[in-house]
Amino acid sequence: MAESKYVAIARKWRPQTFNEIVGQDHITRTLTNAIKNGRIHHAFLFIGSRGIGKTTTARILAKALNCASVPGPTVEPCNACDNCLSISAGNNIDVLEIDGASNNGVDDVRSIRENVRMVPTSGRYKIYIIDEVHQLSGPAFNALLKTLEEPPPHAVFIMATTEAHKIPATIISRCQRYDFRRVVVSDIVTLLKKILAKEKLKATDEALYAIARVAEGGVRDAQSILDELITYCDKEITFNDVFEVLGLVNWQCFHDLCDAMLAGNVARQLEIIEEVIAAGKDLSQFVEDILRYYRNLLVCLTVGTSELLLRLPETEMSEMKKRAKQFTVVKLIKLVERFSELVNAYDSQIAQRTALETLLIQLTRVDVDISLDTVMEKLVLLGKGGIASAGGGAVESDTPPNPPEAGPPPDAPAVPANEEKRAIVLGKGADASWRELLRRAGKSAGGLALHLGRSRPVGVDADAVLTLEFEPGAEKARSFFQGETSLKKLEKFLQAETANVRSVYFVTPSQGEPEEESGTPENGAYAAADPPQDMDYSRVMEEPGIAAVLDEFKGEIVEIRDIADNPV
Repeated sequence: MAESKYVAIARKWRPQTFNEIVGQDHITRTLTNAIKNGRIHHAFLFIGSRGIGKTTTARILAKALNCASVPGPTVEPCNACDNCLSISAGNNIDVLEIDGASNNGVDDVRSIRENVRMVPTSGRYKIYIIDEVHQLSGPAFNALLKTLEEPPPHAVFIMATTEAHKIPATIISRCQRYDFRRVVVSDIVTLLKKILAKEKLKATDEALYAIARVAEGGVRDAQSILDELITYCDKEITFNDVFEVLGLVNWQCFHDLCDAMLAGNVARQLEIIEEVIAAGKDLSQFVEDILRYYRNLLVCLTVGTSELLLRLPETEMSEMKKRAKQFTVVKLIKLVERFSELVNAYDSQIAQRTALETLLIQLTRVDVDISLDTVMEKLVLLGKGGIASAGGGAVESDTPPNPPEAGPPPDAPAVPANEEKRAIVLGKGADASWRELLRRAGKSAGGLALHLGRSRPVGVDADAVLTLEFEPGAEKARSFFQGETSLKKLEKFLQAETANVRSVYFVTPSQGEPEEESGTPENGAYAAADPPQDMDYSRVMEEPGIAAVLDEFKGEIVEIRDIADNPV
């Protein structure tokens, strides 16, 4: 007797009824109610990512409409009659499955229009299942419009797509839209357990959770991975088998990396990177997994161990929760932000490795790991006048260090409080108008203000073009405004807040116009008698350490105060 041919698990255990579909209850409920109530639409649009049941649901719907064991459409096809069996096999004469990727021309659609008028041969409906419908050409969609709008009573169209945004609105408006969801980890694990029980095989819960996580909500992906692991393993599928077969880094590696960071052990972290590379793992995927790991720690610390958000087995959640408690929220946000910048930032392997090692060293060093909560608290107090610097020490006070002045000098008027939102008229130099603009930027567009504060206005020409000159050492600000999005954001802000600026042009210090001295001392020191409004921001930037501090903390100068040498 000839041996039976092997059938892949994804095909062998493909759902055959609505009840067997996993994780799409909102879809199956709507379709079964439509069949029960006789409200069967002529066009369905199934939308969702790969491997979550779109084509499977289309076949089950076709069987429900054409099952020959009952006198009419049924929510429970028998899967035994000729119609059901041939639809499951994909060779039913009344159910045509069309690949939109290879049959995407207008001639292909014209043939559908010609055949759709023919009555079904053995079933009640002529059903057209068009997969990847978004790949049809524009003329093909246009040719399909009239048929979708007024089809014959025996025709039903079921279209599936992974990219709904590519389908014309005129097509979508003629269909009932069904959005398929990614299947949650617990549902995938339950399904895999059922399959293993039927196959009389075993696997640990940790291994099944790992498979479900890697599948990222795709049932077919999970079944294909399971199929490969069954071939690889002799007896029981274990947690380590999943990572060995898929070429992934074991979760314990990320725990070790985290523990080394908490302990300040840079050497151990670099050793882990070496082990990952020596094992032939993909470094790009490794960096993404690090990002995912710290994201999960952040979720653990802020919202708790939620299976919906973490998609981890209980044992793994316990490990994550234990480590999350050793971080602050600010520290984890910093880690997530920095690793997000690193993902896909480098192409070559050596560049990725160098960048990753450098980042780990920076994030581990004690002198770099400043408590941002403390820094922010002091900065807020500073903005309120609660911290004053005198004689090299920091003194906290509930009262401002300097009494409020009676009023600004006539040549540099401050913006009155009741006119705060009046349009600003910019001129030349860092005057009161420029400082007011920076203050507004800090309130409404904080990220923009960080870099805008590293420049000063040179002047505004007759075409309403503002020329800005970067301060010395403002490399990050220069790079920031080289991006088209940042530049457009700045111009939009200037148009909203100023009366005489519509666009902006940046120059380097060597290109800008020479700044007028205006009696400023040549040595850059400020006389105590000079009012703060007349102080030159560019000269302050020449003070040792100021530019470095601003660049490190991405800060800006919003005010300069003249503090006496002996305030007491």
